[in-house]
Amino acid sequence: MFAETRKLKIGEKEYNFKMTNETILKVDDKYGNYGTVLQGIMEGKKFYTNALRLMSCSCIDKETEDDKKVEKTKEFSIEELINLLTPQQLNNEVPAFVKNLYFDYMGIDTSVKKKDSKLNNKEKN
Repeated sequence: MFAETRKLKIGEKEYNFKMTNETILKVDDKYGNYGTVLQGIMEGKKFYTNALRLMSCSCIDKETEDDKKVEKTKEFSIEELINLLTPQQLNNEVPAFVKNLYFDYMGIDTSVKKKDSKLNNKEKN
C-alpha cells in the first residue's frame, strides 16, 4: 500500500482520501457488501453510486461545523458528496479518482506502466 493520500477539492476545502483495510469494513457495514460495491465500480454497474460509496468511506480528514463546534469525522455521506461535487467533478474527476484510490490500496503504480509502454513503443520504432 502507498503511504500517500489522494487530495480532492470539494466545495471550498481540499480533503484527503485513502483506501485502507478499514475502508473495506466501513463499506461492508454501511452499504451491505464491499464486494458488490467493488464489482459495480469495475464492471460499471451503478458506477457512480458505488464510486461515491467508496469515496464516502475513504475520506480521512472531514470536518463538520455544528453550532461553533468543529467535529472531526472520517466520512462523507453520499448525499453530502452529491450536493458538494460539481457536475464536472462527478463526470470527469470521480471515475479516475476512485480508480486511483483502489490502485493505491492494491499497490499498483500506474505511472510505471505508462513509462514502460512508452519505452516499448520507442523500441518498436
